[in-house]
Amino acid sequence: MFIVFPVSLLESPFSNFLKPDAPLITLFIAMILVVGLFEEGAKSLLVYSFHYQHPEFNESLDGIIYGVTVGLGFAAFENVFYTILYGYKVGLVRAVVTSLIHASFTGIFGYFLGQAKMNDNKGLIISGFILVTIFHGLYDFLLISNIIGLFSTVLIVIILQIIIARLIKITLKESPFR
Repeated sequence: MFIVFPVSLLESPFSNFLKPDAPLITLFIAMILVVGLFEEGAKSLLVYSFHYQHPEFNESLDGIIYGVTVGLGFAAFENVFYTILYGYKVGLVRAVVTSLIHASFTGIFGYFLGQAKMNDNKGLIISGFILVTIFHGLYDFLLISNIIGLFSTVLIVIILQIIIARLIKITLKESPFR
């Protein structure tokens, strides 16, 4: 939860590039290289630092669980700030959408982290991080630019929930504890 503070500080100098009136290409790049990179970077680093070497991290599903947990903590704290700044209506929408989004992004990273650990392939950690950074940036770009409208937000949430459900199903089949 507390990584929201440093991430906000890192993002704040770029606030002019993160507004709906920014040129679309600038907004797209900034969403990936600022929001996606900083938020997913902080969450991924936290999951990696606290869990990767832990003896309890002994199957791929653990990576998803740890990732989802960190994502939900991040979303909860971020949502408090948005509710304070923009009111309870924004808070209610974010309570559902943002929680699912952050849980999904970090859960997907956790899947890659688990696969990396189980297969002794740290390259998968970088691949997973790049993927969720791009996903997060694309999501925020579509949301802020309103190119496709609110429908795109709902569609992305549904797609991410399908992806995370499939990854859970895959890891359950691979589990040595089945």
